[in-house]
Formats: sequence, C-alpha cells, structure tokens
Amino acid sequence: MNQTRIPNLTALRTLLLCLLLGLSLPQLAAAQTAPDSTRVRYSEETVEEPDSARTSALKQTYNKVARLQIEEQRLWKIGLNNYTGAVSTIPVRYTRYGLYLIYEQKLRSDVSVMAELAPDFTHYRPVDGDPLRKRFSVRSQLAGRFYYNLDQRIRKGKSASNFSANYLSLAVGNGFGRGAHETPFYYYESSKPIVRADMAILYGLQRRIGQYGFVDFNVGICTKLAPEINDFGFTATLRLGLALGR
Repeated sequence: MNQTRIPNLTALRTLLLCLLLGLSLPQLAAAQTAPDSTRVRYSEETVEEPDSARTSALKQTYNKVARLQIEEQRLWKIGLNNYTGAVSTIPVRYTRYGLYLIYEQKLRSDVSVMAELAPDFTHYRPVDGDPLRKRFSVRSQLAGRFYYNLDQRIRKGKSASNFSANYLSLAVGNGFGRGAHETPFYYYESSKPIVRADMAILYGLQRRIGQYGFVDFNVGICTKLAPEINDFGFTATLRLGLALGR
C-alpha cells in the first residue's frame, strides 16, 4: 500500500512544479522585454528635438512671409513745396509757393521709381524798382532709388517695409514756365529757356511719421542739362508731408 502512494506523490510534485514554471515564464518574458520598450520610448523622445527645430524655422519663415505680404508696394506723397526766399542773383526778389504730388512704386523690395509733379506760383521782380510780377510754373522729376540698408533695418527690428530707409538716387528734372529760374535741383541764372532740365545724384533718407506722415531729406550734386554740361552745384531738399501707401 505504501509503495503505491510514493509514485502518486512524485507525480503530484512534478505536476505542481510544471504549473509553477508555467506561471513564472510570462513574468520573466515581460521583464526581459521591459528594457526594450524603455529604449523605444527614449528613442521617440529624442526624435522630438529636430521636429521642434523645424517648427521654429517654419514659424520664422511664416513671419517673414507675413511681413512681405503687408509690405507697401506704392506710396503717394503730398505736401507744401519747399519754399524759396529772396535770391541774391539777377532777380531782386524771387519767391515760390505751391504744392507737390509724388508717386513712388517699388520694382523690388529695395529698388523704386518715383515721379513728382510740383505746380507753384512764382513772385519775382527782375529789376529793382519794377512792379512785382506773378507767374505760374511747374517742376517735375523722375528718379530711381536704391534703399541700400533695408535688410539691416529689418534685422534690427525696425520698420522698413514702408519706404523707410536710407537711399541713393539718380534723378532727372524739368522746369516749365516764364519767369521761373528753377528745376527741382538746379537754379538757372536766366529765366530762359522756358523749358529747363537738370540731373542730380543724391544721398538721402526717408522715414515715416506715424501712419500718415513722412519726412524725406537728401543732399547731392546737380547740373543743368544743356548742350554743354559743365556747370555743377550743390543741392539739398527737405520734404515733410502726408503719405498714403498700400
């Protein structure tokens, strides 16, 4: 009887051992795979850094594109003509009052063309003791401008999308009218011919004042356009007025 129970106990022990091994194997497998899952999560986290860098670059590109979208491509300027007082040349008295209208159009972000029309009334007395004479005259100019420090102003965070920068300019001007001695940049000693022309090389700066104002100042060298270009002079112009851009 005792000998028949021993084999049964041995079989029971063997069965229990197999059950214990079967329960422990999944836990051992899970423990072995746990480091692999940790590495996978870690590798996913390290990939996020390039994505964030790309996101930042995309944001900078978007901001640049948005700035270009609101950049003004054209500008209208209007104001009082720069006043000319008494001149100590042939006329004893020579004054001018009027308006100017200027249109400036960008060809690219840093290059523009500009056209000006400036009608005015001229009061002059050619000879001392003569009565004061009044004449209507017109000045005009066509100029090209290169805003050379536009990118530098943008990098500094300054407003440069609305024609606000320093520039170099080449301008050609005309003057029409009897009794007038001027073109936009040059002063003729005689009021003849009726139609006069000049040319100027300028250095200047233009800034916006608020939303609707502007100031434009330039200096340079000018000469009259005649059969012989042999007379050069110094010119300076200051304009302050209203500006409308879009």
